[in-house]
Amino acid sequence: MKLSEKGLALIKQEEAFAPRLYHCQAGKPTIGYGHVVQVNEPRLLDEGRVLTEAEASTMLQADVDKKYGAHVARSLTRAVTQNQFDALVSLCFNIGTGGFSQSSVLRLANAGSTDKVAITTAFGAWNKVTNPNTKLKEVSKGLTVRRGREAALYLS
Repeated sequence: MKLSEKGLALIKQEEAFAPRLYHCQAGKPTIGYGHVVQVNEPRLLDEGRVLTEAEASTMLQADVDKKYGAHVARSLTRAVTQNQFDALVSLCFNIGTGGFSQSSVLRLANAGSTDKVAITTAFGAWNKVTNPNTKLKEVSKGLTVRRGREAALYLS
């Protein structure tokens, strides 16, 4: 399965386009549509670098195809709907492959659960970010809203 245009639009909406380098809530250097800059991408760390929306879209598509969508597809042990797959990829993109692999969201998907409360709760559990100053987990209003949208898509 591959991420649909609807799923890609959800990630773009949640990540928002940033043409210049910034540090996300977790303190990681980020650019475009939530692309975390890797050590092998020094050209993106240049403070004066400005991405076009088209460049950011290409980077997002590559991130999703090569890493996050592929990881979700490999992690699933049963068939899911396109909306479910899109919601899972959006979650994985945001929490990373390690978090996704350990998530109750994945366990529920693989169990074929239709329990709306359990699914919504499982998505909602991923609404925290580590404060780079205190190193403590804090609830993020933005992540709470995002998890609600992802759960709604999954259940639709």
